[in-house]
Amino acid sequence: MSGLTRTFYLFTGFHSFLLGLLPLFIAVILWDKGLTISHISYVIALTAAGFVAALYYWDRLRATHSWRKLISLSFIFQSVFVLLLVWDNQLALVTIGALINGAAGCFYWSTQRLLFQAITEDKNTGNTFGNFQILVVFALKIGVLVGSYLLGIEYFISLLALSLLLSLLGFSLVNKSLQGKSELYDLKQVPAFSLKQIIGFKDSHHSVMIFTVDGLFLFLESYFWMLTIYMLTQENVMQLGLILIALSILLALIFFFIKKQIDRINAQIIYSIAVIGYACSWLFRAQLNEESSTVMLYSGLLLIAFLSNFFRLAFNKRFYDIARREQPTRYIICKSYYSQFMLILLFSVIGFFTVSTGQALQQLQVLYYLCIPLVFIYFVYGNKYSHQSSHA
Repeated sequence: MSGLTRTFYLFTGFHSFLLGLLPLFIAVILWDKGLTISHISYVIALTAAGFVAALYYWDRLRATHSWRKLISLSFIFQSVFVLLLVWDNQLALVTIGALINGAAGCFYWSTQRLLFQAITEDKNTGNTFGNFQILVVFALKIGVLVGSYLLGIEYFISLLALSLLLSLLGFSLVNKSLQGKSELYDLKQVPAFSLKQIIGFKDSHHSVMIFTVDGLFLFLESYFWMLTIYMLTQENVMQLGLILIALSILLALIFFFIKKQIDRINAQIIYSIAVIGYACSWLFRAQLNEESSTVMLYSGLLLIAFLSNFFRLAFNKRFYDIARREQPTRYIICKSYYSQFMLILLFSVIGFFTVSTGQALQQLQVLYYLCIPLVFIYFVYGNKYSHQSSHA
């Protein structure tokens, strides 16, 4: 394993565990603190604003090869956000906390994408993403197991101490993996991008259209779908953690068997099936409720998890393959800018229309139904790319 690959997996592994430890339960924690669906929507919008502001600074650090700062700030922002989550001050959490959460997300996800792009090759993105997905599944869910247990027994100080300790250890090991190795510093970095360059981005793959909807689905899954599962399982955080772990073990087995094959099968067929399956997953989400039988609930959760993760595998393969053929750094940064700007708009609208005191689960079900047509926008992504691939 090369030094660059080792750095990527160390960085991703530690952050995945830290995300599972507490931030994965953001929506649940906000809900338990008395926030409504409308309030949580505005928190997401503010988180996106924090991401955009941090991305401007991140891009300039990236352009100057300030890898140590990029890595250290990803752990620092994560730790500060965990501190605000544990600290029982609702106003600070939903304002400063949301902005810090956005900054933490920016420094983690943007750095991770850049590192992932650097270690992939034209013919191995499916396999590499499969390996990455398995790592994330195990690291994230070990964090979930520990985090849900400590949350369930309200050992908040232990959660905070563990998060801070692992952040320090993670930074130390990732930084050590960089010492004496020039691979990361040898990566050619283009100058930082201006807002004019971002606005002027355009390609033949309909990428801008995809960027504007993809962030919506990612945040619906990580916030509102997580909250939906919590509501459907009697609002028991330890039970939620065990469900997530059980699903992850099954998904890890699935990815283990398909991660190599996805690079061998016609990419367009895989992608089309994945998009249709993803649309079905949102239909299934909208239909699960408190009256669903135990068998239907848990089989539905497994099916939804599989369809969603299979779509992410196919989508990310296409995303990184297209990025490699374009200008990778600009492509990745443009995705973040467009996705986050649209998140500010969309979740502000969702917050406005969910301000009523209606039943929260019903509000979420209506939202899932409304999102189904948007899934089919993914079909237009990379038509030129898929045509070229089929003739390669």
